Order: sequence, then C-alpha cells, then structure tokens
Amino acid sequence: MHALASWRRPFRSPLFALTVIVLVAAVVAVNATAFSAIHALRWKALPYPEADRLVNLKADLSKFGFTVGLTDRLRRAVPGDGAQITAALGYTVGQQLRQDERGQRWRIARVSDGFGEVLGVAPAMGRLFAADETVEGRDDAVVISHAAWQSRFSGDAEVVGRRLRIGDDTYTVVGVMPEGFVFPTASVDAWRPYAMTTREREQSEAGNVGSLDVVARLAPGVSPEQARDRLQAVFLSDASAKGLLENAGLKAAVEPVRDAFAASHWRALALLQLAAIVLLVVVAANLVNLNLDRLLARSREFQIRRAIGADTRAITRGIAADLMPPIVVGLALGLVLTPFGLGLASRHGLLPVDLPQGTGFGIAAIVAGVVVAVVALASGTLAALLSQRAAALSSRGSASGLGRVRPAMIIAQVMLTTALLGGAGLLLRSAANLMATERGFDATGVVLTAVDPVGVSISGRAFDPAVDGPRYTPFVETLRADVAALPGVRAVAIASAPPFSQWEMVSNMRPTGTDDNVQARARKVGPGFFNALGVGLVAGREFERSDPASGGPVIVDELWARRHLAGRDPLTASVDVPTGGETTRTAPIVGVVRSVKHERLDEAENLPTVYEVAEAPLPVFWLVTRVDGDAAAFTEVVRQRVLALAPQADIGVNRALADLVASSIASQRALLGALATFAGVTLLLAALGLAAVLSFAIRRRTAELGVRMAVGATPSRVRNLVLGQGGRLIVSGALLGLAVGVPLARVLGDRLYGVAFTDPLTWLVAAAVVAGVALVACWWPAHRAAATDPVVALRSE
Repeated sequence: MHALASWRRPFRSPLFALTVIVLVAAVVAVNATAFSAIHALRWKALPYPEADRLVNLKADLSKFGFTVGLTDRLRRAVPGDGAQITAALGYTVGQQLRQDERGQRWRIARVSDGFGEVLGVAPAMGRLFAADETVEGRDDAVVISHAAWQSRFSGDAEVVGRRLRIGDDTYTVVGVMPEGFVFPTASVDAWRPYAMTTREREQSEAGNVGSLDVVARLAPGVSPEQARDRLQAVFLSDASAKGLLENAGLKAAVEPVRDAFAASHWRALALLQLAAIVLLVVVAANLVNLNLDRLLARSREFQIRRAIGADTRAITRGIAADLMPPIVVGLALGLVLTPFGLGLASRHGLLPVDLPQGTGFGIAAIVAGVVVAVVALASGTLAALLSQRAAALSSRGSASGLGRVRPAMIIAQVMLTTALLGGAGLLLRSAANLMATERGFDATGVVLTAVDPVGVSISGRAFDPAVDGPRYTPFVETLRADVAALPGVRAVAIASAPPFSQWEMVSNMRPTGTDDNVQARARKVGPGFFNALGVGLVAGREFERSDPASGGPVIVDELWARRHLAGRDPLTASVDVPTGGETTRTAPIVGVVRSVKHERLDEAENLPTVYEVAEAPLPVFWLVTRVDGDAAAFTEVVRQRVLALAPQADIGVNRALADLVASSIASQRALLGALATFAGVTLLLAALGLAAVLSFAIRRRTAELGVRMAVGATPSRVRNLVLGQGGRLIVSGALLGLAVGVPLARVLGDRLYGVAFTDPLTWLVAAAVVAGVALVACWWPAHRAAATDPVVALRSE
C-alpha cells in the first residue's frame, strides 16, 4: 500500500505530472532514435562471421568524380595467391521486383562463385550452387532467404527441390539461408548463380571496369590499405586498364562493408544525436526550474517535516521518489515511440533502408532511454538539494531574487538554443541555395521512365543486337509516338541516360584538330529531347528526324564549348566520337546546349557532355515525357501504355523528374527538418524557462518591489528593471552561443552549399531571433511586476 501511495502522490498534481511525462517521453524518443541509428551503423554486428574482414572493392575514376564496379575478369584476378584477399564475390541486384505465379513479389540477386566462402555462411537447408549451375542456360537454381521461406512457403520443410516460377523464368529451390542472413541488404529475397551471358562474358574478357559489385574477404591480419594495394596491382597489370589509368585517374577503392552504409549517413546522424543531447540539456534545465517552483509552493510542508525531525537527506529522497513515477511513465512512452522515430529516419533518408544488420528497437534504445531518465531524475534531485538551502526558499535571498544556479541554467539554455538555431539556419540557407542553383533543365511536368523490353536488367537475359535490335527498335518508336498522342503531352523523346537517372556513360572524345583524347559524358538522345527536358539551346539547332542515327551530327554542352572550342565558332567545329574498338568517326557539331546537373545539384562541372542522335538505345532506354499538369499522376498512364504494347517489358524507374531531384537531397532536407524542429522546441523551452525564472524572482522580491513603488518607483521603471534583469541573461547566453556555435558548425561543412559555416548573417539572425523570443518571454513577468500593488506587497512580507 505504501508503494502504491508513493506512485499516486505525484499524480495529485496532474499538470505537473503530465508536463514531466511529455518532456521525458519526447527526449527519450529523440535520443533513443538517434543513438539506435548510430549504434546500428557503427557497432551492431553484421550477419556474417568475422565481418570486419569483409571489404567492398571498386574502381575509382578520380578524374570523373565517381566510382564503378569491376568486371568478372578483374574479380577473379583479385585473390591472386591469397596472401591479401582469400576470395572475392561478385553480385548484381535486380532493381525491379518480379511476381511469381501467386502474385508475390521477389527481388533476386545474382551471385558469383564464392558466395558461401566469402560471406562465411552455409544454408540452413539444402545447398549452395554447384559449379555446373553457373553456366548460361543452366542457371535455374535459386537459394531463398529464411524470411521468404517463412512468408512464401509457410516454413515448408520440403521446400528444397520445389519448382518456382517468377516472371517468365522457372527456378529450382536448392537451399534456404539461415535466419537473420541478408545480403547485400534485407530487400533481397533470393539468390541465383551469376552465369554470364555471351555479351557479359565478352565485356568481362575485354577488361576495363564494369558494373559488378564485389565484396572480398581479407586474409587474417590484412588491412584495407593492403587490399587496396593488391587491387591497384591488378589494375596496373591489366593491359586494358591502361587507358583508364592514364585518362580517368583509375584508382583502387577499398572500404569495409560496414562503411558502405555508414559513410554517407554517419555525419548526419551524429549531428542529429548532438541536437538531441542539446534538447536533453534544455529539458533538464526546465525540469529543475519546474521542480523548484513546485518545491517553493511546498516550503511550509518541508518546514513542518523538519520541525518533527526529518533531516535534509530524507526530504531530498522523498522529493526524488515523487519524481520517479512520471519519469518512468515518460521513459516507457518514449521507448514505445522509438520504432516510429527509426521508421521516420529511414523514410526520410537519414538512415539507410534495409541495413543487413537491421535497425529495429533494441538494447541501444533502452540504454539511451535509461540515460535520459537518469538525467531527468538527477535534475529533480538537484532541484531538491537547492530547495533545502535557506536562500532558495527565503524571500530574503540575493538582491536579484535569482540566486546563482538558475541564471546559469538560463544562460546555458540561450547559448545552446543560439548554437542549434544557427546550425539549422546554415542548413536552411544551404538547401535554398541548392534548390535555386542552375540545373540546366526544367523539371516541371517531366516524367522519366526506364523501359527494358527484353528483361536484361532483372534477370540477366542475353540481348543479341543482331536479333533483338530489329525486333525491338520499332517498339521504341511506336511507344514514343503512342505516348506523344496522349492528351496533355507536350513533348516526348528517348534517351540513354537522362539527368538524375543514376545512369552514367563516359567515353573518350577528340576535338577535331587536336591529337589528344578527352573524357566526356556520352549521351544518346532522340529528336525533341532538349525540348522535352527543357534544356536551353545556346546556339545552332536540336536534332531532327532527318538526322541519321549512325554517322549523324552531335550537340555539345557549354562546358565542352568553353574548354575545347574557345575562340571558335562551335557550329563550324566537329568531334571525333568512338564507333567501337579503336575506330572513331568525325561528327559535325550542329548545336550547343546548356550544361546540366546529372547526378546531384551540388556537383561540380567536372565533365562536359556530348550528345549523339539515338534511334533506339537498346537494350534499356529511357522515355522523357513533358506533360501539362501533375507529372507524378501521369506515371501510371505511361506504365499502362508500355505494358499495352509490350506486356513482357520491365519498367524500371517511372517517376516525376522533380521527385528524383528532391530525392537527391532528401537526407539534407530531413536533417534540416530535424534540426529546425529541435531548435524550435529548445527556443520555446528556453523562453518558458526564462519566464518561469523571472516569475520566481518576482515572487521572491515581492516585498522589495512594493517598497520601491511605495517610495515613488513608477510601473515602467519596475518593468524595465525586470526586463533588464532578463536582458542581461539573454545577451550573455546569445554571445556564448555564437562563441560556441560557430566552431561547432565546422562539422556541417560538407553539407553546406553556397554558404560558409562562419556566415555572419546567419549567425546574427539566429542570435537576434533567440534574443527577440526571449525578450517576449520576459514581458509577462515584467508586466506582472509593474502591476504589483504596494500595499499587498508590503503585507506579504
């Protein structure tokens, strides 16, 4: 009964209890979310034995500014004698989900030999792939995930040997992976052998670099740096890589598997955690103030308890015990909200989706929540200790009526709020600069649709140019004309790699009249492409229907004209473009267009672009459609037209270009939203805390203010006295906020665009906003002080 009564006691003041619960729950949810995400990225165990020995191998084309995968030929050459790398696994993941005969959707990865050896995991049932199952035409074996076994086959113990039809292909289930195993991400449902098609084998044997993702297992004691040296030696020994070594700055890129997910998200999550800690500190300070006010109202009770023998320690323990129930309720509520916070972080790009190690609720969230609860309880204990001091409860306290601790807490709150608001302001200006940057095209009303009529992108089917080219080329033009005839369509064109498609093609080009090749982005586009995309024409003309797809003219962008045609009329120049192997052809330039952003809004102008005429850039082509009205709503119309003409076709990306552009900065916008929210909450809490502290001071100085007014002080003078008291705290906190915030903002450097972390305007505005809101918070206590009745004030003494 005593324990039950102690739990009920704090809820006799429902407003106080609810305030504590809400504050604790919010701070627990925020800190548990941030710490759980960081724990998943940096420390949570990967589902592979000795995962610290697993690394990703890539080819860094340093002069181009991006990395690519390897060919299978290079992958097989990497282990060598096994001194640095024991085995290397190549894989590709189908981007599109495929349906089985029951309508269930599958994502299948193709994996090379070494699947079990590299990852160190054996099937829970059945086996992995046999050597003869990695041959084209015999690659119908499939290993499924434990999750797929449970959800698609209800855990059928006889699943091994079952035939499974997915799309137009039939597979035999030969194994089931153990529970918890995912590779490369949790979105993959099954794996099948990487049996190269004839075309893929030709590309692999030709050397160079390719699109095969490679993960390797290091020999014991070998560092990623040593593995990098090994991969670089492979590049140097491969004759076909010589051109890329010289012209593209080819370098080996090796990173731990964990870093592949953490690198692009770690900094944002660290900033989120820092902001969450700032919020925790501000909430703790408010809890101290809240408790001090409550304890002040109970001062007579404490005097009686001392009179009957209670010591300071017993009273302090009782006060802390009163705080425990609402803090525990707030902790539980915050932990319940944490999975929703993690879901929000994933949906908004702050946390990678489908991490192999998972991001669910776990021990990290509990640890973070308990730490927050302990801090909250400590704040209440601190308030209890302060309340036991005679000066804390006596109206004859310090001249200011504030004491020493509470002003320090207010200054700290204003300081932290200024620093946080300044950081959010920098991100806001950066986001505005990004969205306003010249991108070279108009995304309004544009739909990008990737069409794969053969199915090479999801199943690795062979594409035979001699057979499939004539078969599908008419389909490309028929589809383009069919979509162009739809109501509301303003322009339609085909392309090989439109902006923000995440497709890239780079080739050696030679400005006519020079002896040296230069690298340029190579694009094949159909007539009307620049009109459909809203790319401005600087000189000359667009491609026309009469321009031949083979041996036709080219169009270059402004960057090419500036770099290679300075002082010349571009319309009298030409470009030597490759035609296969070592041969080239001379193509006249018939137009110059604006340079466009290809992958990111903040990308530098590193490579110029050369456009060639395309009739049908198979096996996968892009449809660029400009419509009147909502582009996102039109995507379904395009999808229906594609499937009406080619039911077997796979549709990859089918999205509004504006959405793709927005997705490229989703993590920056999410971080901005989170920091702005935290800054707003801390600003509100700091303002409330300041108002509460000044109100507390006024209550302690009621008699003094009565005397002042009795001897002639006017209400305005009393008001200014209180405002001055609060103003000194505000100015001190704001100045400290600038001194602390500017150096800390250096960590935002790689996320800022067009604004420096020291930008004086942003910081001055942040300080002014904090000061303005804080002064407004001071007004109500000052108004109350000015309205004090001298007679009532003197009687209260």
